[in-house]
Amino acid sequence: MQWLASLCIRQPVLTWVLMLAILVVGGLGYSALGVDQYPKVDIPIILVTTSLPGAAPEVVETSITDKIEAAVNTISGIDDLRSTSSDGVSLVTLWFDLDKDIDVAAQEVRDHLSTALPELPRGVDAPVVTKVDPDSAPVVLVTLRAPGSLRDVSELADKRVRRMLESIGGVGQVTILGGRKRQINVWLDPVRLAAAGLTASDVQRSLASQNLTVPGGSIDTGPRRLSLRVEGRVDSVEALERIVLRERSDHPTRLGDVARVEDGAAELESYASQDGQSTVVLSIRKQSGENTVAVVDALRARLGAIAQTLPKGSALTVVRDNSQSIRTSLHAVEEHLVLGAIFAALIVLLFLGDARSTFIAALAIPISIIGTFALMWAVGFTLNLITLLALALAVGIVIDDAIVVLENITRFVHEKGHKPFVAAALATREIGLAVLATTLSLLAVFLPVAFMDGIIGRFFQSFGLTMAFAIAVSMLVSFSLTPMLAARMLPPPRAEGTWHKSWLERLVDRLYLPVERAYMGLLRWVMRHRWVVVLAALVSLGSCFPMAKRVPKGFQPRNDLAEFEVTVRAKEGTSLLDTRLITERIASEIRQLPTVEHTLLTIGGDQQRTQNLANIYVRLVDPRRREQSQQQVMDQVRREIAAHQRPDLRIQVSLAAQFGSGQSNAAVQYTIYGPDLAQLQRYAQRILERLKQVPGAVDVDSNLILGMPEVKVRVDRERAADLGVDVATVANTLQLLIGGAKVSTYQVGAEEYEVRARAAVDYRKDLAALALMTVPTASGGTVPLASLVTVDQQNGPSQINRVARQSQVTITPNVAPGYGNSSVSDALQRIIEEQGMAPEYRAVPAGSTREQGRVASAFGVALGLTAVFMYLVLAAQFGSWLHPVTIMLTLPLTMPFAFMSLLFFGQELSTLSALGIIVLFGVVKKNAILQVDHTNHLIAKGMPRAAAILEANRDRLRPILMTTLAFVAGMLPLIFSRGIGAGVNQAIAGVVVGGQSLSLLLTLLATPVAYSYFEDILAWRRARRERTPLDRGEAELAALDHTLL
Repeated sequence: MQWLASLCIRQPVLTWVLMLAILVVGGLGYSALGVDQYPKVDIPIILVTTSLPGAAPEVVETSITDKIEAAVNTISGIDDLRSTSSDGVSLVTLWFDLDKDIDVAAQEVRDHLSTALPELPRGVDAPVVTKVDPDSAPVVLVTLRAPGSLRDVSELADKRVRRMLESIGGVGQVTILGGRKRQINVWLDPVRLAAAGLTASDVQRSLASQNLTVPGGSIDTGPRRLSLRVEGRVDSVEALERIVLRERSDHPTRLGDVARVEDGAAELESYASQDGQSTVVLSIRKQSGENTVAVVDALRARLGAIAQTLPKGSALTVVRDNSQSIRTSLHAVEEHLVLGAIFAALIVLLFLGDARSTFIAALAIPISIIGTFALMWAVGFTLNLITLLALALAVGIVIDDAIVVLENITRFVHEKGHKPFVAAALATREIGLAVLATTLSLLAVFLPVAFMDGIIGRFFQSFGLTMAFAIAVSMLVSFSLTPMLAARMLPPPRAEGTWHKSWLERLVDRLYLPVERAYMGLLRWVMRHRWVVVLAALVSLGSCFPMAKRVPKGFQPRNDLAEFEVTVRAKEGTSLLDTRLITERIASEIRQLPTVEHTLLTIGGDQQRTQNLANIYVRLVDPRRREQSQQQVMDQVRREIAAHQRPDLRIQVSLAAQFGSGQSNAAVQYTIYGPDLAQLQRYAQRILERLKQVPGAVDVDSNLILGMPEVKVRVDRERAADLGVDVATVANTLQLLIGGAKVSTYQVGAEEYEVRARAAVDYRKDLAALALMTVPTASGGTVPLASLVTVDQQNGPSQINRVARQSQVTITPNVAPGYGNSSVSDALQRIIEEQGMAPEYRAVPAGSTREQGRVASAFGVALGLTAVFMYLVLAAQFGSWLHPVTIMLTLPLTMPFAFMSLLFFGQELSTLSALGIIVLFGVVKKNAILQVDHTNHLIAKGMPRAAAILEANRDRLRPILMTTLAFVAGMLPLIFSRGIGAGVNQAIAGVVVGGQSLSLLLTLLATPVAYSYFEDILAWRRARRERTPLDRGEAELAALDHTLL
């Protein structure tokens, strides 16, 4: 790169053109970058949802789930196959390998499902195949309050508000929760049906055949062609009541004779309330790949206009806005980026004592960062927490090359008396190899991060590449702009006695020179007593293992997003109304906490519309306006509210879901599976009892849900056959009368509503009412249902979960503040092992626990690749196999100090802190490169080894301290950040700053000591060679090269 420096020194206009081009393209790239919370990661997950209304979980499992699993199990690339069979719904989840294209996977699932369709039971809805896209998760929750009944508000939400919202660019889907759709209800009276000699099936057939519009073809009149349409639809509820079901002896039996028809509402399947007031919730999803902030801005802009079109007294309120955390977090990182740049520049000013030098070095920061925007835009990245965090970390790194080059130029001017132009050329040539080695070795650190395996690799790909982009641009700046400006802005050397230092330079000398003298005195002493440094290094490495055990370990850092969820599951069989009463009281108690801003309660919000399952979304005040952390508030809710509820309630306090994968948010998850559900139940109950006694384990629960009250109707086959009734007829009759069924549609203008038939409420209250129902016989008559069946009341599973086509139970504890996920997961693993389960039963980590194991493996591979690539780059740069070992010895020496930093800041060893350790490796080895390179340079000039080591380390002390402190100063805003999302910044910055600062002195002393030891080895090898010298013509080759040149 020396040729570039020489060219730019001679051609300043060309240099400015190059820099301006970087700024212009970078500015255009910045304006085109999307804004989101996280990078877009395609996770190939496919959901297959199949409904059979009224079917018990056991029936769903055997009749639907098992057949679907058998059909899709042969698809290649399946990583995990799980299913949930609940009341009337089968949900099969397929996790594919990451290299599987999700569109191809979805099509293969559809193709394989076609073979299973003929085997599915009658009345089942066609399986729905959907792709899970975390990028299209709900971004906004809006509540609607309006005068009128719940049905009227739901109609307003569905027919007006929803459609207006879905017309906004970037909005993908709007779903409604807590509403009741308009519906025509046909309430059948079994007694009147029996008296009229009719059955529920007769009503179903009559309504289906007598309320419809049918195309009748066309009439060709010659000059004109007329389309024919048979209009058989009713135009009012009264007309529906007058439909004739049967006519006997000139006496028609109409629908109104055996049923009550009302223009009413669908059964209440879900409920929502905001701060205790009933409401209708609209969940708004964005289209995949759209800018979250831009979509939310467009939504908010339209909400005001939509509100003006609503009836007087209506109100639209945004209760959850995911863009708020994005805006807050991104604004904080951008602010820290600017502050970090300012602090880094102040460190340069403090060491160089010259405003012009500071200006030259500081220019590298904005140009490098803006140039990085251009490369990010080129590869399709967005501005998100990961890429902005990379840029914030890069602030302290991109200035390093400029500092090293500039400091060397300044030394050539002041100490060697060269004029600025000559000094710029010679100093850049001298330091060029070290800067190039530093840059390439940094790229060797971050590029493996970009290509890690697994989901975490996809997630951090943008981090590794963004860091690599910034480092590459900074190297370009340091070899072009920095020497060009230094040649023109630095003052020439003055004759001795005529140059007077400024007050700032004198202040710098007063502060720096004592540090230099102390360091050199210590270095001379340790070079005479090298064993002291060796012992200190061994002690440091030995302390690594006990400290690593003390550091809590987790998957994600403790991050305060000012929101969490409380999940409440009431006793199985609890109605929606009773669940509402229970959970409204809990939500009210939560709102009494001073740190809570508002709550949003939803019941039946899951895909199965579970009536006894409630979710309380809790929004907290901004972290800067409260003393308690989010984790402490969650623990307070557990201790003061959840612990005092009824013992039959299953309550979990967990983080709010950030992605729409539908998976559990529990911190620790372990799945046990095997052939027998009853045996799994026994294992799970023993494990749960033991786990509740483990310190740090809270919200101990599982997905095993038993005690669902159910009524089993057993058909007497012999008697049914004698009377001409088959089992299917009995089942269809009960399904229609008890569960209800859509029998027709009712049209009002352009809108269409369901007509649903069901037995009146009085005939569905108790089991005795079943005796009043009748079923049709093969001869056309009817027989009482009671004469064909026996009724048995018992409990069954509420849902049946499977993995790998076997029954499974997943244990899902959370972790209390002050404990790491690993402590609870390790304890859970020990408890499972103590059960001595039979060989056919297995236990495997699931969810975040499984990913934590995969992340550890991925980071291990990344660290290994980093070490290999770094060694190869350094070996190529220094032309030696041994000097890279000297440099890389500094890496393990930083590990105990990294763990010490985690303990000091009270942080976990998480994915981001592990990433911080990789960043730390990249920064620490830079100092050793500068030391080793300059030592080699002085020895090559003929200086004795001992003097060269001392001189080289004295010369490089200032740039090492400058770059280190500039980097630390750039990280300080991240360490002391507060507010939403600050935990991510602190997790990575804490380990980098602490490890770098604490290990600095040891590495400054260990590198020259290690260098001297390795030089002793090389000297011994050279001495052995000199005893038996072999002339291989190396000198002649050098002469030959000189002749050819």
